[in-house]
Amino acid sequence: MAKSFSKAAADESAQALEHIQTAEALDGVYLFYGEDDFIIEKLVQAIQDRRFNGKPVDPLSWEVYRAGEIESRKVIDSVKTRSMFGGPKVVVFRDIEKLNEADLEPLVAYAKSPAKAHLVLVASKIDARRKSWTEIKKNAYSVSCAPLSERNVSDYIRSSAKSHKLNLNADAVDALGEFIGPNRALIERAFEKLSLALKNGELITPEIVEEHVVDTRERSIFELTRAISERNIPAAIQAMHILLEQKQEPVVINGMLARQARMMLQVKIGLQQKMSPDEIGQRIGVNSYGMREYLQAAPRYSVAELYQFHAAVYETDRTLKSKPTPNELVLSNLLMSLIPGK
Repeated sequence: MAKSFSKAAADESAQALEHIQTAEALDGVYLFYGEDDFIIEKLVQAIQDRRFNGKPVDPLSWEVYRAGEIESRKVIDSVKTRSMFGGPKVVVFRDIEKLNEADLEPLVAYAKSPAKAHLVLVASKIDARRKSWTEIKKNAYSVSCAPLSERNVSDYIRSSAKSHKLNLNADAVDALGEFIGPNRALIERAFEKLSLALKNGELITPEIVEEHVVDTRERSIFELTRAISERNIPAAIQAMHILLEQKQEPVVINGMLARQARMMLQVKIGLQQKMSPDEIGQRIGVNSYGMREYLQAAPRYSVAELYQFHAAVYETDRTLKSKPTPNELVLSNLLMSLIPGK
């Protein structure tokens, strides 16, 4: 029976990647399913690299189809047809979540008795209640490619940094998680930037992460939220103008302000309840690096002021969507309301 990873695995995609690269031979049938396209494409690429030893792809030995464009039985016929130049064929069948029960039957039958070839099935989701999916999972090398969770971001960053031979201190790990969030593709892109910019073994700090990883628009976003935390309203208005010049949507900017208001309020209430910073961070889903900004903001605002800010953000959202007032003026008025005494 083919291997099927459980959701309890620390990082099943990493284990699957290692298996593809080091197993004695490629498996007959793979099933990669989930919403993380980055991981799915990484696994498919690993199969291609293994099959062709990193050399150019032989188009007669590597075929890609999509559900809805071809019948599944014809895909199976293609898998069973040997390549003209010899060697096992690899057939990738994408979007198979679109298949109905009848269309899945040829895949179920093939998975139970595969030919000397490799069928790679890709789906954004599967219905585990359906017997056909259960049968395919049971007989294929199945990998759930779920998005990275907030809880596992730091562990993933540390693991990935090690594979890239990058030396991040603990604060840099938290900073990268705060800047980028649970996005494997962006984390990998950040490590590529750091690898190109730094010397081997150089210690990476939050300042280095911000300098080399955060792009101009993201930097303006952080400058806006940081200025609000510091209650530096002129700086906040300046950052807001820069974001508008960068064609950032006003409702998106207001959404950032809504999150900032909500987070500052939750931290303020947590501190009043005598909760520790770690306890508050776990409650609101913010790591230690991100918590620093909110903790520094707490003494600068009262609970009443934060409730007023929160209410003003929602009123601003309604104004942006329904009234002809210039967007820049609407957002400026919102930020001006944070000036003490206003």
